[in-house]
Amino acid sequence: MSLSALVASFDDEALVALANKGLLRRAKKAESAARVHHFNDESAKVEVDGFQVDIPATGPQSATCTCPAPGMCSHILTAMLALRGANPEPPQPQNAASPKKATPETPTDTGAIAGLVAMDAQLLEKFAGADFAPASTLAATAEIVDRAEAAQVRFASPESSVTFVANQPLSAALYKGPSTRKRLVVAAAALAIRDREGVARSQATLTATPTPASLATDTLPAIAQALEAAITQVFLGSAALTQERLLDLAISAKVQSAPRLTGHLHSLSTQAGWAEVGDIRFDGGQFLAALAQAYALVKALGQSPDAPDLLGIARRSYDPSPAVTLWGLGANAWATPGGARGLTFYLLNPETGAWHSATSARAAGMDATFTPARAYDSPLWGAGSFSTLSGTALSLDAPHMDKSGQLSVSAKTVAQVNGPLQARAFLDSPVILDDWAALVATMQERMGHGLRRGAVPLPNLIKPTAIDPPQFDDISQRYLWQVRDAAGRALPLSARPKDMAHLQSLPSHFPGSALLILSSMSEDALHHKAITLFVPKGDTLITTNLDFHPAPEGNLLARAKGGLRKGLRRWQGRGQSNPHLSFAAQTLTALAEQSRHAQPKALARLADQAEARQLLLLAGRLRLLQDHPCPANVLAAAYVCRELTAIEALNTLD
Repeated sequence: MSLSALVASFDDEALVALANKGLLRRAKKAESAARVHHFNDESAKVEVDGFQVDIPATGPQSATCTCPAPGMCSHILTAMLALRGANPEPPQPQNAASPKKATPETPTDTGAIAGLVAMDAQLLEKFAGADFAPASTLAATAEIVDRAEAAQVRFASPESSVTFVANQPLSAALYKGPSTRKRLVVAAAALAIRDREGVARSQATLTATPTPASLATDTLPAIAQALEAAITQVFLGSAALTQERLLDLAISAKVQSAPRLTGHLHSLSTQAGWAEVGDIRFDGGQFLAALAQAYALVKALGQSPDAPDLLGIARRSYDPSPAVTLWGLGANAWATPGGARGLTFYLLNPETGAWHSATSARAAGMDATFTPARAYDSPLWGAGSFSTLSGTALSLDAPHMDKSGQLSVSAKTVAQVNGPLQARAFLDSPVILDDWAALVATMQERMGHGLRRGAVPLPNLIKPTAIDPPQFDDISQRYLWQVRDAAGRALPLSARPKDMAHLQSLPSHFPGSALLILSSMSEDALHHKAITLFVPKGDTLITTNLDFHPAPEGNLLARAKGGLRKGLRRWQGRGQSNPHLSFAAQTLTALAEQSRHAQPKALARLADQAEARQLLLLAGRLRLLQDHPCPANVLAAAYVCRELTAIEALNTLD
């Protein structure tokens, strides 16, 4: 492979992956002053700010610079930018007796994805070595971003990214993440791309990919021990050990039959990684709460190893049910930290207020070509697709349904479309809530208790009077809206930054429109996500699935009303925080400090304060911890705090 072809493959995003955005900005400022002294297919010499950069045929990863900065510097990036606009010298004739050998794992003159597709499976297996089996599992959790010449694959756990540049071998992939996990993550990224492109896995890969089975008898005690050890390791400076151990457990074949537990282990591994590097996102109290929830789940699975809610597996039995007429309201795309992904369609019986759903999904590592976006346009019940049935009234003569109201997506269920939903009947229906107190009441009734609380997200139809402009939360890395009811009470909607392109125009439709939202418990907080926007237009409704389509621009009247309400709300203060919720958060913080430095007197004071607030269970756990300061008692106290915050989250509105 020639250096000139390699240079052409490094677009700006690849250079960012090589270093960072700040260095690339500095490099671009110096590009005009760079002088190319030598450039052919074997090497290049570039002068930048008085320093000499030498780039060999293997590319910028092996480049050297005479500046004092260690590793990758802005001068190397500037040299790459200068070479992209330079003409290489003509190639010199080669000795026919000693032809140049191509690296076998290196694709020639092709894009990164095409090169990975064409790669021999044995080369990938050889590169991965002992990491091949766990890489096969980790591949299911990948998020792939395509570009012209390169491809980037991101992972949430371990928090890392891999950028494949065209015409480069796997060993030269640009990697950011824990140094000890490079081979594992690069191999998983390559497998993820090959899976998505429909490359059949070799027999070795199929053997390495675990088939979900029941939890091994020795697995749960081992996980419990790892969670107990995490307290000392994370809070006393050895967080990397927890990060590695929990990731190993999450991607092992032994826990693949418990997707919910797998997700907890992935998340905890990521948080331990934050603690290791001092990331601002790490919160000791929240980590303890998440650790306690995972620990409680392990103990519960020991008692009920086949409980679907605890496992996170929807093993359902569908039976014929009476005919029913439903509103098709919209679909939500989802993915779990363990790699499962799917699309859930939400429906409502307007007569009874009963909610129903229909899900098309795949487990981690299964059917790599399946994506929620493709499922969105797939046929459903012989009446249309998930996309076309949103915003319609459906009749199901003989639906196949389980006990929870979930509908089968198989051909056994047949639907008939009665027409689009009518705006007046829809917006005036009592099933659409415009009072957040009533919304909280229905969520309290439907959310469940303990470990089963929030195991399944809850859909609700709401009719806000206004939505405030979004604000970005640095800690959660999410955008937040305050959604107001007629009494001015606020309900916070949240969205990831990558979803904002579809949500920019959302506030301009209120008052006068409705939303399908999905509510779920996460990190001891109640989160609400906007799924579908319903906008009246004459007698009909314009239905927009916000996961797949951007919200249209609102009308001038709605925007004017929204602006007026925004001005009036400047004089309204936020509601007072709940003292029990605040105390639970304080206790979690104190437990984190207790894990760093034993403070029995502080625990005694907390126990007294808990008793004064009539939080007797928490007080008892704190006193037990004071007398017996072991990891299990720390986690028990943290779990009570988590339960308290979860309960209060269902009772608190601004």
